[in-house]
Amino acid sequence: MPAPSVKGRLFGGLFFFLAFLCAGFSLYNSTHAAGLVGRHGTLTVERCWIDHGSRHHSDKTVCAGTFRADDGTTVDHEATITADRERGDRIPVQQTVSGYLATGFGEIWRWCALFFLGWIVAALGIPFAATGIMPSRGQAVAVGRLIAGTRASAWMKRLVLGGAGGAALSLYLAWIF
Repeated sequence: MPAPSVKGRLFGGLFFFLAFLCAGFSLYNSTHAAGLVGRHGTLTVERCWIDHGSRHHSDKTVCAGTFRADDGTTVDHEATITADRERGDRIPVQQTVSGYLATGFGEIWRWCALFFLGWIVAALGIPFAATGIMPSRGQAVAVGRLIAGTRASAWMKRLVLGGAGGAALSLYLAWIF
């Protein structure tokens, strides 16, 4: 095994940073989906298309139409949202800084699932942050074994179980709403 180093601890910290980004992105989008921030309105779908993206991303359906704010202050004839809808559908949305997000309980729970997935990302960084060992090819599992029986291992297990359970419950609730 390689010796502990600052690079190993920074590598573990990278996972914590990514988990923090997941939490922040989840919080930002779920507060919009709940209607707590942003401008609420309705997007009336006029056309939809498949965005093939890059070779690393899956295809997604994008719909465009007219956004009308509930308070009557804003009308956007070029509003877009990632959703699989039909022409004429009226989607309740919240206007954000970067576009529009669908609102409702299902959307809130979908964004909450990302929050819990961030717990799993944080758990993956614990062995590297605790040991300071930068993994080389095929040694990531071995680094995890070094913390077996420690408080770091207990926290890693709690984060993985809590994250998996929370994500599963959130996705289930998003599915039923």
